[in-house]
Amino acid sequence: MIYNNITECIGNTPVLALADDLVPKGKSLYLKLDYFNPNFSIKDRTALGLVKSALASGKLNHDSILVESTSGNLGKSLAMLGAVYGFRVIIVVDPKVSESLLRWYQAYGAEISMVTSPAADGGFQRARLNRVQELLQQFPNAYWTNQYDNPQNPQYHSQTTALEIVDLPVDSIIGAVSTGGHLCGIGKYVKEQRPDVNIVACDVAGSAVFREKFSPYLINGVGLSWRSDNTDISVLDQVCIASDQEAISMCRLLARHHGILIGGSGGLTVVAALAWLNNSDSQAAVAIIPDTGINYLDQFYDDEWLVEKNITLLDRSELQQMIQNKTFDSLQMKSNVLS
Repeated sequence: MIYNNITECIGNTPVLALADDLVPKGKSLYLKLDYFNPNFSIKDRTALGLVKSALASGKLNHDSILVESTSGNLGKSLAMLGAVYGFRVIIVVDPKVSESLLRWYQAYGAEISMVTSPAADGGFQRARLNRVQELLQQFPNAYWTNQYDNPQNPQYHSQTTALEIVDLPVDSIIGAVSTGGHLCGIGKYVKEQRPDVNIVACDVAGSAVFREKFSPYLINGVGLSWRSDNTDISVLDQVCIASDQEAISMCRLLARHHGILIGGSGGLTVVAALAWLNNSDSQAAVAIIPDTGINYLDQFYDDEWLVEKNITLLDRSELQQMIQNKTFDSLQMKSNVLS
């Protein structure tokens, strides 16, 4: 295939069957490897949907400044699209971002605005959004894509990503939730076509998306200190909460034993998917892997970093026990509490 520009290389990512003893005998776990997008992240899809919609509506043009808050991956994607379509990009980040990502933004010509102090709740997400508002006031021609509440985020995934998943031979789809964009967009379309498929959300311990209280956590690209408008509870069936330690341990196991290098949100998703297969009637599940571990080689793939953060890796037997003991909350039964 010969493509006209890099945006045409987004999507159509591969699905890999995971052959591991952690998968219950007679059951199947597939990994949707969305790090095969140009910037090694599912956020290439999100960014393209947000930008194409803004360009079509006239909210974004060559004279605009695109502003967005991100924990890492969306910034790469928006910076790339700024280079493709010719608009200025300012990425708002916090100290949790990898140094390599900052260089990635700059390689595409994007500018960086670093928030150094957390918000009152101890997290950086609200602080980043406050900086976004300051930039919107500073630059009258600035446009905020607002990945958290912009309905074009899940809508784009419903129209595109979901088409690559709906016909897979699975009865369950598992995905991490931050803004809710990709999982809820996929879930909406799949529920319309195959209502019996379970949509299982996973989140990191400390996030307030499905819990009342927020506390800081280590892994990027998952969780929030609030629930965004794009997290549509009506298309989610179950939720599983896992810790930094569990997610990072899974990432390290997959890298060491399968040569699969994934990010923390992917490790979290695999933990939830394995737990779901072990603790439900599900026979086959697909876990959506949002990004690559390349972004985190200087973080949770670095043993010194783990020591600094007081993270002890779980071995295979400890992960197996944790997976078998993991519990799930039914979101549909508790929708009156969670909505």
